[in-house]
Amino acid sequence: IYEAENVDIGKRVAVKILADELLSSHVVRERFMREARAAAAIRSPFICEVYDVGMYDDRPFLVMELLEGESLYDRMTRVRQMPVESTVKIATQVARGLRKAHEAGIVHRDLKPENIFLTRDEDGELLAKLVDFGLAKFYETASDEKNVRLTREGALFGTPAYMSPEQAKGQGEVDHRADLWALGCIIYECLTGQTVWNVEQGVAMILAQIAGAPIPVPSKLRP
Repeated sequence: IYEAENVDIGKRVAVKILADELLSSHVVRERFMREARAAAAIRSPFICEVYDVGMYDDRPFLVMELLEGESLYDRMTRVRQMPVESTVKIATQVARGLRKAHEAGIVHRDLKPENIFLTRDEDGELLAKLVDFGLAKFYETASDEKNVRLTREGALFGTPAYMSPEQAKGQGEVDHRADLWALGCIIYECLTGQTVWNVEQGVAMILAQIAGAPIPVPSKLRP
């Protein structure tokens, strides 16, 4: 991702270009274009806007809103247990962004702290924005053969710690509730300083916990 400028109007933007080593993968290229289609289909102050898409030397690129700040992941590495007030504000804004996406028939499917960007609005107030819809699933094209193939190949894509049980079990059909599950996991981690599941024993153990372990109670870690 590069910082760039539209020289005609002097607007600073971010340009996301697919890496050279990924160009040969048709699935990766399709996911890259999915991100453009998904973000372009949603209008929300809580979702990073995509302005344009194109090709440069056979490499696809997105022109996006330039955000200044840090990811929620970066914030969480500095602040082990985040204040309740800011956590609620971030969660509310993310939920409002997700609602717009879900109303447009789009499920993010890879919601995690790295994909929530914290910036400031015009009044200097905290503003959370969703980014990276590269794994998004489109409801309206679920019967399309290409979409089904991409979705199937992405059945266990996403970050294991935030996967819903139906994703962890590889059951294929994933709807908007998977995003809400991931948001719940993120809120838990913001407040307690720990992931919901033990993530030190590898992907297989994480998936096993999600599929069958009892959900931990956050008040045991932070009253």
